Amino acid sequence: MGGTKIAAGVVTPEGTILKETRYPTPASPKRLVESIARAVLEVKEGFEVGGACLAVAGLILSQENRVVFSPNLHAVEDIPLKDELEPRIGVPLTVENDANAAAWGEFRFGAGSEVDHLVFVTLGTGVGGGVISHGVLLRGAQGSGGELGHVTIQATGPRCACGNRGCLEALASGTAISRCARELASEKPNSALGRLAAERKILGEDVTRLAREGDELALSVLEEAGRWLGIGLAGFVNIFNPEVVAVGGGVVAAGELILKAAREEVYLRARPPSRDLAEIKEATLGPESGVLGAAALARDPSSGEYVLGS
Repeated sequence: MGGTKIAAGVVTPEGTILKETRYPTPASPKRLVESIARAVLEVKEGFEVGGACLAVAGLILSQENRVVFSPNLHAVEDIPLKDELEPRIGVPLTVENDANAAAWGEFRFGAGSEVDHLVFVTLGTGVGGGVISHGVLLRGAQGSGGELGHVTIQATGPRCACGNRGCLEALASGTAISRCARELASEKPNSALGRLAAERKILGEDVTRLAREGDELALSVLEEAGRWLGIGLAGFVNIFNPEVVAVGGGVVAAGELILKAAREEVYLRARPPSRDLAEIKEATLGPESGVLGAAALARDPSSGEYVLGS
């Protein structure tokens, strides 16, 4: 569930999506609960479904199955989701952070399916993440751990949506790329970015397109975002010692235009032997990582622990 849409699906234990549906995200708590329930009931009809996991962008209190803060979806905050939804959908429900669910999807079925230690970072409008160590999703004491996008990497950096300054999200997200592109476009109005900015608001995908066409200014925007991403990833490599760092989300459509600079920073800043082990690569599941991970977590709502070989 995100700020604009609710996506639901029925998923087999092997990671095959059998049926999907989407609904727009309502603005009121009452209609939000109704839409979630309707989406679940629609996809589960005709299938034997054992449980559901609701993956939400926000800070979670897992023992209470409650979202305490969601920057783009305030309507979901403080709703007793389990109590409200279980009687409507008829199956056990657990609530999880959306990036944690996506990380679990990549671990079970995607870029991390052959390793035991994975760091997943998703670059979109914001930056999310999840960490798997020894096959266990690291949630922290309350279930709100793994907020990799809100690690400070430049103390005096731009203001983040969370209120802090210099978060990874404020420097390497799609929003950050658009902001940087607009700033450079105003400085160089005769550039391709400058001419586009005179017509309309610059989006992250515009920067990627112009960079692929060889525009030097657009290339510099992606390289800068990649460097900030790499600074963040170097810290994660030092802390978690992963085998794989998978980078997903819409921004990673830029591919090596952003990942090359990120790898260079990791090599400069992370310490061996962790630096030499970690493979930094694109995530493989795309937008399906969240629903696949949520479904897998619904099968083990207590801890997200995966018994290797199962």
